[in-house]
Amino acid sequence: MKCPKCSYERRPQDDAPDWQCPSCKVAYAKVMRAPAAMAPVVAPVAVAAEPEEQEDDLHERILLTAQGQRIVIWSIVAVFVLRAIDRSQLLPALLLELLLLGTALYRVSGVVKMCTGLGSTQNRKLLFMVLSFFPLINLILLAHLSVKATRIARDAGWRVGLFGARP
Repeated sequence: MKCPKCSYERRPQDDAPDWQCPSCKVAYAKVMRAPAAMAPVVAPVAVAAEPEEQEDDLHERILLTAQGQRIVIWSIVAVFVLRAIDRSQLLPALLLELLLLGTALYRVSGVVKMCTGLGSTQNRKLLFMVLSFFPLINLILLAHLSVKATRIARDAGWRVGLFGARP
């Protein structure tokens, strides 16, 4: 018998069982049952997206980035307002802390939107989300993301003002 996998021709002096190839040790029945498994693996051909789809995808990414940028900017403004209220002691401390926590979560959603629009990896998104809770580091991070978002929006022809990008 000739092995369908390695093409070894079985000889009478071979000591392997009748159901197994003496050369590659594969079971004949297994190889004969799964001819597709023996076929060479061919990588799928990537189909290029049409220019219209690419343009729509780019527009959606820029829109998502701009939305995230506006969220981040407004959350920074909200933190400054809440800190001023804290100094004037107009609100109870617990209420103020809850408002600051809500603002932080709102800021994190903006960071996620910006990172998604900018095409960041999941690990980078997680890193930026964590870093957005550390004072001073979060301002540097948010400025970095905002500069990248502004550059992309301006390259696409969007207007960028004090409170973010607009189409």
